[in-house]
Amino acid sequence: MVAGVRQADEIVLDEIFGPVVTVQRFADEAEALRLANDVRFGLAAGVRTADHDRAMRATRALHTGIVWVNTHGTTESEMPHGGVKHSGYGSDLSMAGLLDYTQVKHVVL
Repeated sequence: MVAGVRQADEIVLDEIFGPVVTVQRFADEAEALRLANDVRFGLAAGVRTADHDRAMRATRALHTGIVWVNTHGTTESEMPHGGVKHSGYGSDLSMAGLLDYTQVKHVVL
């Protein structure tokens, strides 16, 4: 855990692969979501809250491929997994991953 970081710090802006979490202060939910989305990458995010409505708002607002709520690191093979922004394109696993290898054509006669 790295605490006291600023939004402009490299450790916040870059995608760190490893057991690393940064901790930043924020004034309210809107600022927390703005800070979380104000990066080039979007592989995963985590939300810690006892408020179900807040968790659902956050999962909709976060620009990431996966959002963990009150857990971390777990995935299901039946669910797609992939990043957004500079974290990648498309999804692995599940039917969503197979769709990246298909091309749909609509023909009208």
